[in-house]
Amino acid sequence: MNRILRNLGRCLPARWRQRLKRGLLLRCPSLYATQYIRYEQGLTCEEEVQALLSKLDATLGVPGDVIECGCFLCGTTYQMARHLQRRGSGKRIYACDTFRGFDPAEFAREIRRGHAGQDRDFAENDFSYVRRKIERLGVSQRISLVQGLFQETLASLPGPFAFAFIDCDLHDSMLYAARAIWPRLSPGGCCVFDDYTNERFRGATKAVEVFLAEQGHTIADHGPLLHKMYFAHKAAR
Repeated sequence: MNRILRNLGRCLPARWRQRLKRGLLLRCPSLYATQYIRYEQGLTCEEEVQALLSKLDATLGVPGDVIECGCFLCGTTYQMARHLQRRGSGKRIYACDTFRGFDPAEFAREIRRGHAGQDRDFAENDFSYVRRKIERLGVSQRISLVQGLFQETLASLPGPFAFAFIDCDLHDSMLYAARAIWPRLSPGGCCVFDDYTNERFRGATKAVEVFLAEQGHTIADHGPLLHKMYFAHKAAR
């Protein structure tokens, strides 16, 4: 079946190949677990997923829900939702994204600054597809999809949060998300940033460093997590 997916519609335009692939996955959701698909998650390997889930585990007793900023096709969101189910946790996940790719104006700024390449803007995302996907995977009751720019959506979310995963690649979005979420992160909570050492998105590194400088007095522990991720634990009161 993996070979079928890899060879799917190679003679067709990319958009049609994408439609065929997604249609097949929705009809046969067991295919999401295959090595080729891996739930369409953004993390690059199983070790990264496990490192993220270990930090999530450490916050199960901390008051609040889970928030993810920059979830793309919600592959990592699904992994966290399934993990919470297995742990018997009632925490909800707020999955925040434009679901249409980078904000063009911000992406253009990052390119001008030399902080991002022009090869990937995630415009192939699709809100309707993601909604149907989490329904077919049986986690829609645990995940709230929040569509829009972070500047338009984050302030309206209730909080508090026990765990945050910020994976939005670009400097301004990443820093805004961190500044918006951190005050509502419960004491003892954890924030994990992706792409801290990703050369393709150097603005992410700068955003994390600004955040650490601003909030150092409220951080109990921080450092590299695995590969390109970075974590910060909020100090207990």
